[in-house]
Amino acid sequence: MVRLSIWRPECRKMRPSQRKVICLPDEFMEQHGKPTDPYRIFFPLGILLGVMGVLIWPLYYFGLTQGYSGRAHAFVQTDGFLFSFVAGFLLTAIPRFTATETPGRSVQYMLAAIVSFCAVAIEFHYFAIGNALFVAAYVMLMVLAISRFRRRKQAPPETFAFIGFGLFAGAAGALIAAGVALETVPPSWDLLGRRLLTEGMVLLLVLGVGGFLGPRLLGFAALPKFTAMQQTSPSGPKILLYKIAGLALLMSLVADYGFGFASSAFLRAAVVTMVILSTAQLWRLPVARSTLAWCVWTADWLVILSLWLLAALPRYRIDLLHILFIGGFTLLILAVGTRVALSHGGHSLALEQRSWPLRIGLSSGLVAMLARVGAPLAPFSYFEHLAWAAILWIGGILFWGFYLFRWTSNGTKQRVL
Repeated sequence: MVRLSIWRPECRKMRPSQRKVICLPDEFMEQHGKPTDPYRIFFPLGILLGVMGVLIWPLYYFGLTQGYSGRAHAFVQTDGFLFSFVAGFLLTAIPRFTATETPGRSVQYMLAAIVSFCAVAIEFHYFAIGNALFVAAYVMLMVLAISRFRRRKQAPPETFAFIGFGLFAGAAGALIAAGVALETVPPSWDLLGRRLLTEGMVLLLVLGVGGFLGPRLLGFAALPKFTAMQQTSPSGPKILLYKIAGLALLMSLVADYGFGFASSAFLRAAVVTMVILSTAQLWRLPVARSTLAWCVWTADWLVILSLWLLAALPRYRIDLLHILFIGGFTLLILAVGTRVALSHGGHSLALEQRSWPLRIGLSSGLVAMLARVGAPLAPFSYFEHLAWAAILWIGGILFWGFYLFRWTSNGTKQRVL
């Protein structure tokens, strides 16, 4: 498999050895995915469930519903929107990095159906059923991922150590949430369960996947040449440090949300900052001057900013978490989802360079984030802020989703959007 990238104007100023790393001409692009890749099912599903999860705010503000449930909103976004993209990416990437087979279509449909029923149950406030279904979906994802890791024919990247911690955090969070809903776990554990899914599972997956893909999407390193990847598991001081960082992040979550040591949020912010800065080199502007690279660069900085603000201003934690959710997670989903759909579909990576789907998604996401974070500063128009933040978020992700559907269902496109 050849290393993939796009030819950029700044490549003319580089030495030939540098060009070989990140500046291959676009004609080297080839399809390296399959029609049965899981992302083709789970990415569109994630968009639909995400829209369903945030619709409650405009529906309530415009008087189309009599009430709202912030709890339902939170769980649909986590168990539906975020989990669908997590499942789609991991079930596509793990077989690729371990040289194993992708799950069959029947397995993918079964998992997608469970996630869908879970989100619908939660949306209608059947929390016990919804959380029990999410446990089933999560166990299924873990079995599929772990079985392929155990049968690996080549070693995954070093930063994938964070993925193991992320899967563990998500499993613990799913079990706690289900236990609270079934009244077998004390309600005082509820917040810990929810944060293990977001600041635990998703954040650790961002460190694991972003630590490897981030510098490559920003143009600082070459994309992987899978046939040349090492056959043995990585070892050494670097992976040990990653494991210590992952454990420290988990311990900070338990200390913060389980035992009330709010100051442990500073440890979490410091760990994430060190990992992202050391892997993605954010102090440098992207070499790849494309919309996708700027989207990744912006999202990474917002992840760091959100964690420091959460530590410094715990009074506004619920509102500031939306910098992480909208500015961090959503923008990374747009960027990584675009790269996965283009590269696995055999499309030209030149589509990333001046991508209007990404530009609209990035712009609407940032404005939606500001509207949501600013809501508590305008108490008399609080729900108006929530409604318009939701409308902007929905508009941006649906616009991007329209092109995502085209990329996942059509052949190679060469026109730059």
